[in-house]
Amino acid sequence: MARKILTFDPPDRFIAGTLGEPGKRVFHLQAIGGGRAATVVVEKTQVAILARRIAEMLKDLGEGSSALKIPAADSPLALTQPRLSEPVDPAFRVGTIALAWDPSVNRLILEFRDDMSEEEASDAPPPINDAPDGPDVLRVSLTVATALAFAEQSLQLAAAGRPPCPNCGVPLEATGHRCARKAAYLN
Repeated sequence: MARKILTFDPPDRFIAGTLGEPGKRVFHLQAIGGGRAATVVVEKTQVAILARRIAEMLKDLGEGSSALKIPAADSPLALTQPRLSEPVDPAFRVGTIALAWDPSVNRLILEFRDDMSEEEASDAPPPINDAPDGPDVLRVSLTVATALAFAEQSLQLAAAGRPPCPNCGVPLEATGHRCARKAAYLN
């Protein structure tokens, strides 16, 4: 199957955002640049893991290189969550995420692949590859500062949902919660 490779090198804007109320939110990633936009659907856990992995990867790269300068962390202020640009028309649901460092331009490359069946995945080209066949891809190239800002914003977005139950950690519903560690409903 012919694939679409949506490339933003670099985007004017790259954010994680949601539509819907906590408990029913749908998470998206959106890249905008060059007069075009691309939006993909992701899971909340993918956003949180990606944000942590970006921070870890850049920290590791910064420790091993005098050429890579990690900006000093500002005081932790509450960020205003950016809104997704309308219309939100997702190109696909993300199945696989790949990260790579391009030392020639000191940029982090993020690749988001369309969710595929196991059979399709076995025939897919390796990540960060422009083969003509395979899953659709959103590829974004970010500077260190932009990648760190994206990671911080994404972690705050993922944490902004329903509060967890203090006993079992499952998100609490406004209507109550049947806790696995207690024998009764908590209201």
